[in-house]
Amino acid sequence: MPLQIIDRPAITVVGLQIRTMPMSPDIPALWPRFVARIPEITPATEAKTTYGVMHNQSDAGFDYLACVAVEPSAAVPAGMTKLTLPAGRYALFSFPFSKLGEGFGDIFERQLPASDHVQAAGPLFERYGPNFCPDEPASPVEVFVPVAPKAKGG
Repeated sequence: MPLQIIDRPAITVVGLQIRTMPMSPDIPALWPRFVARIPEITPATEAKTTYGVMHNQSDAGFDYLACVAVEPSAAVPAGMTKLTLPAGRYALFSFPFSKLGEGFGDIFERQLPASDHVQAAGPLFERYGPNFCPDEPASPVEVFVPVAPKAKGG
């Protein structure tokens, strides 16, 4: 799917977090542990929807948070993390689950550089909506990257 630029409101998420590297097997290994604990998070604000949030990026990796959206005042179960994804302008992409790794390459190597935008500071995240099924390779995954307009004449 071609890049779309959208404005998103802030959302608060709660879930399990790890420190990892891109394409690490730690990421898919985190999801079953998180899914088993989703009932502890109440109330979720988006039915049957989960997020994978990448933040605190550095040369040493990033924090990956498998999570659900909640009200800002939601309690945080033991061992979990709460994070607010800021309101702002995002580039939205959609890929089949089986092509997610290739999709990230396409975003950062082709689509974003060819656009009028650059990646801005802040978390980027995957959204696994109500129609997502991890056992279906064609299940759609949305990817949101915070963006800002490219500087003119640079």
